[in-house]
Amino acid sequence: MTIVLPEFEEAPERSRGRNVRAGFQRAIGLQEGDLVEQLHQDKLYNRAMQLARKRTVVAEQNRMNLYLILRFGFDGLAPGHIVEFGAYRGGNALFMAAVCQELHPGMNVYAFDTFDGMPATDPQRDGHRAGDFKDAGYEELLEVIEKEKIDNLHLVRGLFEDTADEAMKNVGSVRLNHVDCDIYSAVKYSYDVSRKYMVDGGYWVFDDCLCSDCLGAMEAVEETTIRRDGRFAEQVFPHLVYRNWPSSWT
Repeated sequence: MTIVLPEFEEAPERSRGRNVRAGFQRAIGLQEGDLVEQLHQDKLYNRAMQLARKRTVVAEQNRMNLYLILRFGFDGLAPGHIVEFGAYRGGNALFMAAVCQELHPGMNVYAFDTFDGMPATDPQRDGHRAGDFKDAGYEELLEVIEKEKIDNLHLVRGLFEDTADEAMKNVGSVRLNHVDCDIYSAVKYSYDVSRKYMVDGGYWVFDDCLCSDCLGAMEAVEETTIRRDGRFAEQVFPHLVYRNWPSSWT
């Protein structure tokens, strides 16, 4: 199915390290336009969604935005894979992997999680506590991957600090990092560990930073992505999206 994006011809494609036009097309198209209705009719979106439906808590418009990035956002980027930090029950990773099988053959999705609940958190800034989301169903997820032949999805089990540094060497170049973590330490680490692997123009998508119980996640973005690295958001709806271009990029 053909997806028609809103135009926004006056918005710049290059400004302060982001594509303002593309950000408006996705964000305003989802919030105020008819992209939600279009995607409800899209066969690939719906087929991939069937895999994710019982295993994801990602909000619908957030997932739709990821789909739009996967479908329209990779043109002109160097080859690379997708990483997701904070996979929980694996539904969104299944969704992205199924879409990539159709649109980007050879692109893999690497899903990082303890698959055993939250690690220790900081009550001074985090709304979640150790053990939250422990009902991940890791063995069941492996069965779904095998049954549905989603062979481009790879699970990396354990604390990020114990697994990601070595795993990222095997992943290599990254086009998209979906940071679906709810706590300060996890967001900060998953952003930093991916920086040197991100292709020019690649995406960091922060799923939870604007949620009421994820103040620590937002603090990590403010400290690293915004203050330290000087990045400007390409989207603030339905979640935060940043690009790997210098802020002087015009």
